[in-house]
Amino acid sequence: MCLAHNVLIRGLNAIYLQGPNVKDPKDVTDFAFFCNAWVKTVHHHHDAEEKVLFPELQKFTQDANVMKENLEQHQKFFEGMFEFDRYMRELDRNSFDWNATKAKLDAFAPDLMRHLNDEIPTILSLKKYDSEGIRKVWKKTEDEAKGDVRLPNMFDTILPMVLGCADKTFEDGKHKFPPFPFFMPYLVDYWFAGTHRGAWRFCPCDMYGNPKPLAFAS
Repeated sequence: MCLAHNVLIRGLNAIYLQGPNVKDPKDVTDFAFFCNAWVKTVHHHHDAEEKVLFPELQKFTQDANVMKENLEQHQKFFEGMFEFDRYMRELDRNSFDWNATKAKLDAFAPDLMRHLNDEIPTILSLKKYDSEGIRKVWKKTEDEAKGDVRLPNMFDTILPMVLGCADKTFEDGKHKFPPFPFFMPYLVDYWFAGTHRGAWRFCPCDMYGNPKPLAFAS
């Protein structure tokens, strides 16, 4: 879960750090798509939690409130996040205003960060339960998150965003995340990411998990 959250946080950091320096209309268009792709990825992650992780944990632990607080936190940032998404989709690339954009981010980002941080202790508290049972629940959630190929924009939007924000050098590279087949980064890089290549300039990593300088950071 920490690794998935790190992807979302790196994407958010990339938006905050590069947004003030985006000026050219073409760059604004790519930046807006990057922001929309990030929202889709955040929503996809939390959708998998609500569909699979939370209800499966409730059943396994026989505790209806085991993830109650974390679920309630979703509602605190969803509205603001989707308003930010709408704002970026309707943006006039010739009159981009970073201060107005930042205000939209600031309206929900603190609640999102609080949720991402609070969820980790909740997950760690599950260590009192059978580890194999927890592993099965996590596997179901993982399959939900990566398995629905019918999801609109999965390949040309969500996968490039995830790969472009997944730092494989984290903790000396001991984690295999995201858990994709070895060929997936190549497939995304050479095929699917090409649809919106300009947007992935804003990613903090390349499609293979190698950190790179932020293209628009000051």
